[in-house]
Amino acid sequence: MKNICKMALLVITFLHVIKLFMPVNLELLTFFTALLFMLGLFMQKKGFRTITLIFFALGISILVYYKLPFPLWISSLTSMTNIIAIIVVMQLFAIPIEVGHYSDTIEYWLKKLFKKESSLYLFAMLVTNLFSSFLLFGTVPVMVSLFNKALKNNVRDHQRFFATAIMRGYALVLFWAPGAVIMLLVMQVTHVSWSQLFLPGLLLSIIGLLTSYGLEHFSGLNKSIVTKPLPETSSVAQNAPKQTAHIILVVIALLVLISLFEAFSIGSATGRILLAGLLVSTIWIVSFFKNAELKSVLSLYWKGGITQATDFSVFFIAVGLFAGAVDHSGILSHIQPLLQGSVNHLGLYSIIIIPLLFILIAVCGIHPLVLAVMFGKILLAVSLPLSSVSIALILTLSASISFIISPFAGMSLMTAKFLNVTPMEVSLKWNLLFCTIFFNRRTHFCLCLAWIVERFCHTFIIV
Repeated sequence: MKNICKMALLVITFLHVIKLFMPVNLELLTFFTALLFMLGLFMQKKGFRTITLIFFALGISILVYYKLPFPLWISSLTSMTNIIAIIVVMQLFAIPIEVGHYSDTIEYWLKKLFKKESSLYLFAMLVTNLFSSFLLFGTVPVMVSLFNKALKNNVRDHQRFFATAIMRGYALVLFWAPGAVIMLLVMQVTHVSWSQLFLPGLLLSIIGLLTSYGLEHFSGLNKSIVTKPLPETSSVAQNAPKQTAHIILVVIALLVLISLFEAFSIGSATGRILLAGLLVSTIWIVSFFKNAELKSVLSLYWKGGITQATDFSVFFIAVGLFAGAVDHSGILSHIQPLLQGSVNHLGLYSIIIIPLLFILIAVCGIHPLVLAVMFGKILLAVSLPLSSVSIALILTLSASISFIISPFAGMSLMTAKFLNVTPMEVSLKWNLLFCTIFFNRRTHFCLCLAWIVERFCHTFIIV
């Protein structure tokens, strides 16, 4: 069953790469999508399986009730398989990270440069932010292996230190990282391009990182730490500058390639991210062709790494079916007058109420990825005094905060598991104050600046 799921994931990814240059057989894509869904359900964790089945049942019910034609069933079922392909490709970046022992480089800089808890905290957030841009959910185990030993030995309350740095560093990359799942969903729902979101999203991310650093620094995180640096003659010390340059170059290459593909109108918005990720990860892996460890790491990836995408893949198939059914059924047109009346009554306050409602529902257990689709459809159905880019930023902001403070979100559960603490500690106890500050006046200011950046880009760059 696992091998069939692996093959289905690879075929879906391959078909979406081919689709960038020529039409693909829709029946073939539908077959492997259905195959992955049916077999993948048995491999899903219980929590994911429940929410997947709920949205699948809702989608089927809407399609049947409104007697929608079968071609719409097929297009809805495969509507989010492009996101599945991107998840599979982005997981490839874990291979060169493991083969090249880049974790040793991070440990070297950690021991060499940082003498205060606050500066180490900022470093941990920045490294998490950088790695999350291409490792996504795989960032947590990598960060734990990088920092855990050093933090245990040198930082008081190291679990809180680590949990907040990881959660905030990861969540704040969602504003600009081209491979982030929430970014892809928001782009798909709001029909905006990554280049339109990058600059305002990066601005929000930077201010979020600085807010987090300031909060921790002024709340007492300023104790000196003692670390024993590695000898400058060691191979790790000699390779550190070069490997640091590799990581930075990978991120820059991803961003530049996506921008170039967009400038030359190559593929769709998500297709450009898929192609850029595939090219950069492949080149990085090939650069280790002569490394003796490559074969064993590739073998481990095939045995277990690629199947990590199954949970999300099956989930996205169900959500895609539901979103397609809602799109074509006309359900939103029935509730649009009520929504429009509420928005008209609230006016600009709706910009505050919508993210708050999103976050509160997420804290109650509904996954932020599901809410991004649902709220995106609703917001685009009503007339708001906002552009599509501003709506996309609001959705991303809401999802980012939800990923931090929801004890049911995957990042909270994963971080809690690796640090041997509870999800409630990771989410609400340690991160609620930061999320409140970030969401408050600073965020409204950020959104205003983001709107200005968006207008500037539209006027002077796009035009």
